[in-house]
Amino acid sequence: MQQDDILFQTMTVRECLEFAARLKLPGTDEQKISRVDELLKHLKLIKCQNTRIGGPLVKGVSGGERKRTSVGVELITDPSLIFLDEPTTGLDSYTATQVVGMLRDMAHKEQRTVVSTIHQPNSDIFELFDYLSLLARGKIIYFNKADKSVDYFTSIGFQCPEMSNPCDYFMSMMSIESIELDREIEMEENNQNPLDKDDSAIKEEYERLIQFFDAKYHTSELCCDASARHPDCKPLSGTEETVQIKVSFCYQWKLLATRNFRNIVRLPQTSYVKLLTTTVTALFASLLFWQTGPTTRGIQNVQGAMFFMNMNVSFNAIKNVILIFPDERPVF
Repeated sequence: MQQDDILFQTMTVRECLEFAARLKLPGTDEQKISRVDELLKHLKLIKCQNTRIGGPLVKGVSGGERKRTSVGVELITDPSLIFLDEPTTGLDSYTATQVVGMLRDMAHKEQRTVVSTIHQPNSDIFELFDYLSLLARGKIIYFNKADKSVDYFTSIGFQCPEMSNPCDYFMSMMSIESIELDREIEMEENNQNPLDKDDSAIKEEYERLIQFFDAKYHTSELCCDASARHPDCKPLSGTEETVQIKVSFCYQWKLLATRNFRNIVRLPQTSYVKLLTTTVTALFASLLFWQTGPTTRGIQNVQGAMFFMNMNVSFNAIKNVILIFPDERPVF
């Protein structure tokens, strides 16, 4: 799942899930709707299933409900492995905790593997993770159980302050900005200009710090073997059955046309703008070529008017595609 919620703002929660189900799932339409109903109950979206997603021009569901809808679209095919790119982006602390709690329940109760990147989670969210991986400069400086991370960094000389969020401490510990801030404070205490700090020396110190973390981790007992394989994991033989979902072109065209028609009807503001533009252009052309007589010059003016109207119609059609394509492309 991507970081941004890629959903149509005029579609309801149920319509988003049904659209994904009809394109991704095999079976009859009743079976697909049954899968959608199951997901709505599982993701606690029953109350808002007929509410529009919402956006800049349409009032819709809350941020947490929108995020859960995005998760539901990816869960339509019932995957055993889920990747999420910062699922708490744009959410408040309480809603973010709810979303991560839902993902944890999904991993534990349904035996799924959930891999997520996350930036500065609160302490409640940190306690929900089973494993923690810390990356700095492309190197793994820690990968093991999350509840062992604080004790591990304490053992190598980096103790997390009491009553503080371990994630905030880890972020400051791994960032070069913390070293720059320490150097600026030292220079101010020595009555020196902080702007005169040596950037190359700071970068070298940061590189040494990351190398220290990398060396300590790979020589510790918590270091995980990247080549290790679970005893229940079996290599693929190449003869496994794969399920390929084939949806006909006509069926895809029907679904896309229906979605586009709903989008036009539910977002009339864009139609109003097009109508106003066409009306103003028509009035301008009428006044410009008003009372053109049946003379040689008049016939040339009529030809110019026809050329102008044809070009206006053509460019309006092209302009609509240019404006709509960038917004709708991520949905596909």
